Amino acid sequence: MRTLQLSILAAIGSLALVSCQGPDKSYISNVADVPLKSSALPSTSWEVSPLRSNATYLMYDARTRSQRAGRVGDYYYVRWYDAEPDKPVRLVMRYTQARTGSTVLTSEYVLAAPRASKGAQTHRFVFNGSVRKRMGDVLSWRIDLYVDGELRDSRQSYLWQEPEVTGGTVVPTKLVNDVVEQTLRTVPEPEESESTSVEDENETLAAPGVESLGV
Repeated sequence: MRTLQLSILAAIGSLALVSCQGPDKSYISNVADVPLKSSALPSTSWEVSPLRSNATYLMYDARTRSQRAGRVGDYYYVRWYDAEPDKPVRLVMRYTQARTGSTVLTSEYVLAAPRASKGAQTHRFVFNGSVRKRMGDVLSWRIDLYVDGELRDSRQSYLWQEPEVTGGTVVPTKLVNDVVEQTLRTVPEPEESESTSVEDENETLAAPGVESLGV
């Protein structure tokens, strides 16, 4: 009987050790699509308090009306588990915008190896500014997690369709700016209601950003 009890305790200990170590494969645990549709803060009522908190966070340090308008856009928070810190990682987002039609653009985040340890990671894909205003909302997306060149996991929006199905083409990250520039030539500049600052005038075209937010 005592031998059986010891065996059970050993098994429980092994399970606990495995649980503490985490899974042995990297995976995407969640993708949160958090759009910011207005530069005005929501009311203080409890029903919209989460929206107000998010808007306050995203509007931090935006002092002018133009800067606040530039923060309006689409934000995608990707939570994933890094189970293989000894291997390089690529987090790739393919997406379409209102003015890209069947053309699929690409943004990616590259994480070199080795890293300190296993653990949860969060990255943020950002689509805002005057370029996003003229290109339109993100309509569909797919996010892939590659570890050492191998696809480990993916998440996609409800409206996502593979380019092979739609007959569209996929534009790699390094060529996204060229496609955006070509598209913007057909889109008129938006009229500004107030004069822009020197800092606003120096805004340069850039592919969507992706930021590491840590654990």
